[in-house]
Amino acid sequence: MVDEGTLATTQQVLLSIGEDANAAQILEANTNIWILMAESDMEKQFGNNIGLVVNYGSITASLKQWLAGVAADRAAWRAVNQDQDAWNLTVAQSKLNILDATWTGFLSDLKDKKSDIVADMGL
Repeated sequence: MVDEGTLATTQQVLLSIGEDANAAQILEANTNIWILMAESDMEKQFGNNIGLVVNYGSITASLKQWLAGVAADRAAWRAVNQDQDAWNLTVAQSKLNILDATWTGFLSDLKDKKSDIVADMGL
């Protein structure tokens, strides 16, 4: 199977999930869905007129890595949130908190610097 998302890869999502991911979280069909959902979340925050995924090829390499990190963590958040039974409650909650911190930071960056970020991406 091939990664279906644009902003992150299955491997990046698995790295974000961390140790002891279960079979459902490792399954590429699932990570593909979570990546697409993460991309949709990110597109919505940028605004649909930006075309973040469609215009991906014109984005600089350094910003692609930033987008990949956010997308992978957002997809991993969905994976951990869907099936927390792979870990004890404290570990699962810790993973969710860490992954959510990336999303919160992303939203804060967009709130404070959206026009600068979009300009830096050339979109």
